[in-house]
Amino acid sequence: MINTKTNTNLKSLFLAVISICFYSCQKSEPLSFHKRTIAIDDYFDCNSSDCAITEIFLLESINENEIAKKINIQIEKAASTSLNVEDDTSIDNIEEALKNFNNSYQEIKKEFPEEIIPYEASINCDISYQNKFILSVLIDSYIFTGGAHGSGNSNYINIDTKTGAIIPHEKLLKDVNNFSIYVEKIFREKYAIPNKQSINSTGFFFDNNTFSLPNNIGLTETHIILFYNQYEISSYAEGPIELKLKKEEVANYFTTTIL
Repeated sequence: MINTKTNTNLKSLFLAVISICFYSCQKSEPLSFHKRTIAIDDYFDCNSSDCAITEIFLLESINENEIAKKINIQIEKAASTSLNVEDDTSIDNIEEALKNFNNSYQEIKKEFPEEIIPYEASINCDISYQNKFILSVLIDSYIFTGGAHGSGNSNYINIDTKTGAIIPHEKLLKDVNNFSIYVEKIFREKYAIPNKQSINSTGFFFDNNTFSLPNNIGLTETHIILFYNQYEISSYAEGPIELKLKKEEVANYFTTTIL
């Protein structure tokens, strides 16, 4: 007679191990972050040659899985965009973007050695909001490349924590048009723009005289942030325009859990 008890026990043990491994693989590892300081003299000899003035703090996930790597790429790409000083240049790598920024400064300094003021770049990345579905990152930047003043911008990127991909507005919102209609009502109330008058009647300059959502929609613990940078819908003197919406009042407009 063949003893099958041992085989049965081994089979049960094998299935238990497989189940545990499968469960472990399905559990997402919590994302943890730190800031990496990037100094211009890491790439240039600034003691013997004049360099642009930079202060860059890049947010990075310290996790080692593929999703974390994709998230880091997205954050670095967004931060690098702030350093692009040439319209025809698109650099996604912070090292190359920094080198290009400094080289642009050194080239113009050679042409106007007595007139040029050093270029400046300040970039800081912070977690604005994070849950198991979405990561909202705020990137504040200030870039000076000459002229009367520099350019300060705040940009939000929203990242799917399950895929590491950027979430565009059309995927973040169930219906972009309906949300835009809702926001316009609040915008008009806040800035005292009568419903029967043009959205630009009090001094804003929306394209085609039509209200539109900003490029930047961010999340915090308590609010949805709609952020228009300088020059988007108002003059430089007016500064950026920010609209805050309580999350519990607009949660139904979003495709993912934001509370």
